[in-house]
Amino acid sequence: MQINGRSSVAFQEPRLLPWRRVQENVELALLNTPERRSRAALAEKTLEEVGLAEKLDAWPLQLSGGQAQRVSLARALVSNPSLLLLDEPFSALDALTRIEMHQLVIELWRRHSMAVLIVTHDVDEALALADRLIVIAEGELAHTWHVTLPRSDRAPSQPEIAETRAEVMRALGVRPTPPNPSRNPRKNRTEQGAA
Repeated sequence: MQINGRSSVAFQEPRLLPWRRVQENVELALLNTPERRSRAALAEKTLEEVGLAEKLDAWPLQLSGGQAQRVSLARALVSNPSLLLLDEPFSALDALTRIEMHQLVIELWRRHSMAVLIVTHDVDEALALADRLIVIAEGELAHTWHVTLPRSDRAPSQPEIAETRAEVMRALGVRPTPPNPSRNPRKNRTEQGAA
């Protein structure tokens, strides 16, 4: 894959400067933009896009983990990159915030028509977000899979997703375990109540 244009990155840690307000943190990616007013307008527009218009003047320490990660994402997006690199950006977030961030990244990818490269150790996250999964072992490309289902149809029970997940887990050296049929919480509660 060849990318023409600029690239931006959002890391696992938001890396916001605590002595700068949210808008100023986003503007850092625009230091080469000569006019201060256009930097402020672009930062404000991008923060609105990630759902943080009301946090322009907040300090980073006033943000939740998910909000801080959204600011980091806005800082990466504000320069309108052709390639967005996401290095484990959701690993420190709670499960619900992760799902919200997944939806946001998909929405931004569609809106901006940019390439997105996500580094993750979460196989389910990769299956939910990526069109192509790559396992790298000892610095070498070891395995590649293409996911053809639309993102809205990528339930774990879908045969293509379940099969790809099992293959990826085997490639990582993890033997996937099938669901345990005797582990039915509703059935177990009924049996306990009858005892």
